[in-house]
Amino acid sequence: MAIVKMSNFSLFAFDSERENLLHELQKFKYVHFLDLDEDESLKDEGLQSVEIPENVVAIEEEIIKVKYSIDLLSKYYVKDSGLKAMKKGKENLSFVELENKASKIDYHGVYNKLKELDTKKEALNQEVTKLNTLIEELRHWIKLDTPIKDLSSFEHSQIFLGTIPKKLKLKAQSELAVAELTYFEIISEDKDNIYVAVLTYKTEEETVKDILRNNSFSALKLIGENTPEREIALTNDRIRELEARISEYEKEIKGLSDNLPDLEIVYDYLMNVKLRTVASENFLKTESVNIIRGYVPTDMAGEFAETVKAALDNVYYLEIKEADADDPNVPILLKNSKFAQSFESLTSMYALPKYNEVDPTPFLAPFYLIFFGMMLADIGYGLALLIGTAVALKLFNLSENQKNFMRFFHYLSYPTIVWGLIYGSFLGGIIPMPALIDPATEYFNILIISIVFGIFHLYFGLGLKAYLSIKEGKYLDALFDVGFWYMALTGGIGFLLPSFIELPSMIKNISLVVMIIGMAGIVATGGRESKSIAGKAVGGLYSLYGISSYVGDFVSYSRLMALGLSGGFIGGAINMIAGMLFDSGIIGIIAGVVVFIGGQFFNIFLSALGAYVHSIRLIFVEFFGKFYEGGGKPFNLFRSEAKYINLK
Repeated sequence: MAIVKMSNFSLFAFDSERENLLHELQKFKYVHFLDLDEDESLKDEGLQSVEIPENVVAIEEEIIKVKYSIDLLSKYYVKDSGLKAMKKGKENLSFVELENKASKIDYHGVYNKLKELDTKKEALNQEVTKLNTLIEELRHWIKLDTPIKDLSSFEHSQIFLGTIPKKLKLKAQSELAVAELTYFEIISEDKDNIYVAVLTYKTEEETVKDILRNNSFSALKLIGENTPEREIALTNDRIRELEARISEYEKEIKGLSDNLPDLEIVYDYLMNVKLRTVASENFLKTESVNIIRGYVPTDMAGEFAETVKAALDNVYYLEIKEADADDPNVPILLKNSKFAQSFESLTSMYALPKYNEVDPTPFLAPFYLIFFGMMLADIGYGLALLIGTAVALKLFNLSENQKNFMRFFHYLSYPTIVWGLIYGSFLGGIIPMPALIDPATEYFNILIISIVFGIFHLYFGLGLKAYLSIKEGKYLDALFDVGFWYMALTGGIGFLLPSFIELPSMIKNISLVVMIIGMAGIVATGGRESKSIAGKAVGGLYSLYGISSYVGDFVSYSRLMALGLSGGFIGGAINMIAGMLFDSGIIGIIAGVVVFIGGQFFNIFLSALGAYVHSIRLIFVEFFGKFYEGGGKPFNLFRSEAKYINLK
C-alpha cells in the first residue's frame, strides 16, 4: 500500500527496429517515456529529435474515417438500454485480443458505402432545404392569383414586387396614391414588413421608383411559372419525392449498422497504433540509433528487460537502475488494496504525492468513511447504497474505474448504517428505533464527539508529518514541527477542559506547564530557517500565531454534527408532510406516497452530496494541510484509454 517503486532506464536501439520495439512495449504497457527533446544538454552533444513517421498522417485519416462511420451508424444502431445495457457493458479484451480482432475487420468497404450513401442523402437534404426556403418565400404571395411567368410580360407597364417596413405602410400608400397610373396592393404582412405589388405605367416608372426607394422598398424576384399557390403545391410534391428517396438511403445506412461494434473495436485499436507512432517524438537519435529514456516499475524491470530483448534480438544496450527518491521527474503510480484503491480518486483529485512523500490514500480512507457516515447517518439510506452498489458490482459488466466508483459508495454504506443505528434513524424516523444518541436532544454531545474526531484527525496528520521527518533522519524537525505542537495543543486543551467538566486541579496545572513549554518551543524554533536573530524571533512568533488556525480547524469539524442533524430533520419533515397528506383521503394517500418517495430520494441525494463534499473538505484542508504537499506527475501507461471497450 504505497507509491510504486520506480526504476529509470536508458535504452539504445537501432532506428530500423523502433516500430517493432514500440509494438512490444505497448503490449508490456507499464513504461513511461521521458521527453528527451526537452533536454538541451543531449542536443548539445549532437543528438537530433526523432521525427514522427509520415504514416501518422495516414493513421489519423483512418481514425477520421472510422469515427465518421461510428458517428453515422450510432444514429441507427439499436443498443440495449437500461439494466440490460448495464449488465452487458462493454466488451472485455486484452491488448492482443484487440489487435487480433481489429486485424480481421475490413472496415474500408463499410466506410466507402456509408460515404456514398451519406453524400447522396445530404445532397437531397440540401435540396429539400432550398425548396423549403422557396416555399417560405412564396407563402407571402399566395394571394397573388397571377402566374409568376406573366408578371414580367407587360409591354407598357412595369410591376414591382417586394417589401416595405411596416412602420412606413401609411406613408407609402399616401405617396403612391398621387400617381394616377399606378396600382398598389398589399398582398400580405408579417410582424416587420408588408409584401406589396406595385403596377405602374411606364411613363410613371421613375416616379414610382423614387417613391419606393424613399420608403425603404426591397425588391424580390419570385421563382416559378405558375401562381404562387400552385408553385407551393408542386414544390411540396417535389419535397415528398425527395424525402422518400432520403428514407431509402437511410434504410440502406441502417442496414449497415450491424458493423458498428466492429468499427468501435477498430477505433480503439487505431488510437493505440497512433499512440505508439507518436511516441517516437520523445526520443533522440544519432544517424542510425535511437536513445530512449523513461521509467518502469522496479518490480517489473526484469519483465521489461525480457520484452526489450525479445523485440530487439539482443542488438541493443539497456541500463536500468532504481530512481533517486528526490528526482522530481519520477512518475507516480499508486498500488493499494482493493479497499484503499477505491479512495485513490480523492488523492488524485487533490494531487498525486511526490516520489519522496507517502501515499495518503490508506490513511484518509478510514477517516473519510467515518465522516461520510456521520453526516449521512441513516439506516435506510445506507441500505439503499449497500444494496444498489452490491447489485451493480455483482450483475453489471463494469470498467475498472466504474468498479472503483461502485466500491467507493459500497464501503461508505456501512458507516452510514452504523451511524444510523447510533442516531436511531431510519428514513428520517419513519420507523421509531432506539438510539444510542438522540440527535433531537443530545446535539451538544454530538458536537463534542465531532470535535474529538477532529482533534484525533489533526493529531494523526501531525503524526504522519513527524513520521516523514524521522524517515528522512530529521529527528529535530519532528520535535520542533510536531512535538512542540502536540505539547501546546494538548496542554491548551487540558488547561481549558476543567472549565467545562469537573477534573482534578492537578490536570489543569500540569496542562498549563506543558502548554507553556510547547509554545516556548514553537517560538524558539519556528523561525530557525532565518539567518538573523530578529528574523528567528519574528518567525517564531508568527509560527505561534498559527495556533489560531488550529482553533478554526477544530470548529470545522462541527459540520459533522450540522450535516448529520440537517439530513435527519429534513427526512423527518418529509415524513410529517406525508403523514398529514395520508389523513386526507385516497387522493391524499396517493400524494403522500409521492411526497414520501420523492422527498426521501431528494434528501438522500442532497445529504449524500453534502457528505461527499464536506468530507473531502475536511481531508483536503484540515488533514492534508498538516503533512501533505503533493505535486507528483502521473505515470503514463503506454496505452490509449479505450473508449468503446474495456481494455485489460
